[in-house]
Amino acid sequence: MKLGLVLGGGGLIGLGYHAGVLKALADEGIDVKRADVIVGTSAGSIVASYLATGWDQTDFYEYTHGRHPKALRDPDEQRQEVSRLFHPLYRSRTERVRRSVGSLFAMASSRGYVPGAERIPARIRNAFPSGMYSTDETRLRLHDDLPQGFPDTPELLICAADLLTGRRTPFGAPDAPAAALPDAVAASCAIPGIFPPVDVAGRSYVDGGIVSATSLDLAVDRGCEAILCIAPLGYRKDGPTPVRDPRQWAPVVVRSAFARSLRREVRAARAGGVSVAVLRPWLSDLVVHGTNSMRHHDRVAVAEGARAGTIRALGALRQHPALDAFGSHAPRRSS
Repeated sequence: MKLGLVLGGGGLIGLGYHAGVLKALADEGIDVKRADVIVGTSAGSIVASYLATGWDQTDFYEYTHGRHPKALRDPDEQRQEVSRLFHPLYRSRTERVRRSVGSLFAMASSRGYVPGAERIPARIRNAFPSGMYSTDETRLRLHDDLPQGFPDTPELLICAADLLTGRRTPFGAPDAPAAALPDAVAASCAIPGIFPPVDVAGRSYVDGGIVSATSLDLAVDRGCEAILCIAPLGYRKDGPTPVRDPRQWAPVVVRSAFARSLRREVRAARAGGVSVAVLRPWLSDLVVHGTNSMRHHDRVAVAEGARAGTIRALGALRQHPALDAFGSHAPRRSS
């Protein structure tokens, strides 16, 4: 059985969520590194790339708790680490206005809302650069931690979107432009309007989450027969009752489009005979997650909530074929 692991977007909150989920899965004997194909989008691209190139699935949890060799242990240093992600690229009011205009264009064109965007002269686009905050530190960290090349196994797909057409590009696929792995991950995390696009092979790319928060269909297209999907931007109802807590209303609204897209992709995969197990936050978790996935947050609280919520979800997913396929008792697929 060919196995797929799909890791979705979700910003800084999504990174903490992945850490808790992966820890819970490890504790339950579910080995995500058995995957033949790993698809990563936005925050999920970071987790996917580190998993595929050496990190264990519990390393992210240890990092969150400040116990990993690469982690900052002091909470104040952790806050400073996050603040460095939002170093402004503008130094004057005029430059801020130009970047604001360029960022609005990037948000529209990357969603395919600007027909003929490629015909706009480069000198005009350069006069209104997009992105308000630098990604230099993130890219340096990625180049320090990750190899330049994609691994041979598992097959690793890093999803970004073309800035001017909105077309999804799964870096690592045979027909995708050649890209260094750190640059592909940086592109997948370049939220249009917030961070500048990343140039790869003469084109500009932004966060692949604008096309799909998970790109689960790519794992289906690669022939995966069982898929485990971690979707920080989805949500799972705690029961049949409606959403009563007002603190959950705004997060549900923000996630509604992502949740609908995820449901469509899962239905299509299952209709094609693929076994899909999805792990996503419970509605009660959204009180902690909030609406701004890029804010500084208590990363430990998010990870611990995700770990507890995953254990709870696994209780309802016992003997799910996709989870059984990733279990430590399952035979490994011969090469």
